[in-house]
Amino acid sequence: MSSFLWQYPVTAGFALFLFLLYPIVSIFFPSSIVKYFLAVPGQFEPVNWILCTFFHGSFEHLLSNLIFLLVLGRVVEERLGASKWLLFYFMAGLISVIGDSFVRGFILGDRTPIVGASGAISGLGAVATLLSPFRFPLSRQKLIPFPVFLIGWLMIYSDFTNLFVKDNVAHWAHLGGFFSVFLTAYLLGEEERKSIRTAFLLNFSFFTLTLVLLFFINNR
Repeated sequence: MSSFLWQYPVTAGFALFLFLLYPIVSIFFPSSIVKYFLAVPGQFEPVNWILCTFFHGSFEHLLSNLIFLLVLGRVVEERLGASKWLLFYFMAGLISVIGDSFVRGFILGDRTPIVGASGAISGLGAVATLLSPFRFPLSRQKLIPFPVFLIGWLMIYSDFTNLFVKDNVAHWAHLGGFFSVFLTAYLLGEEERKSIRTAFLLNFSFFTLTLVLLFFINNR
């Protein structure tokens, strides 16, 4: 099992780091959580914007995010490599927190603090959905058919349909993470930007056709 995980060292290493960080901070430095690891919408907190992309609101939140990270991060690392994996993660985390701060803090007047790890992982989910919608890397040598796109679509659908639900989930930050892919793409080469644009059009077309099909099935 360990050899399976560590074939993609950035994904595995980052998951281990997040897994250890939460209990260490919670047990030994609890007073630092509010001061450094929570971002309050509408406030200029650059240190918190960065540090909150590594933290979680609860142990259950941590475990659920690690599952998504280990699956989706593996796909991104296979397609783009370590350095671009890190680029998409940090850009998604930062953009998701800043976007949430603007929308909830200045437009909706909601000052409930958030942690930003979910937004960063949502960004990886968007990249995985766009660049490898139908295949999952079982190993460096073997790709298997797997509906990666369904994970991404369900994540986006869940956030859109629950934007105004008071469920203690940072849906606006998640959407910011998804959207961050298109901003981060401008830091890549032309060929990679083209691949992301093409993948978006294919996903959008397939998603639209799926909705149309479901509509006719439900109304026949």
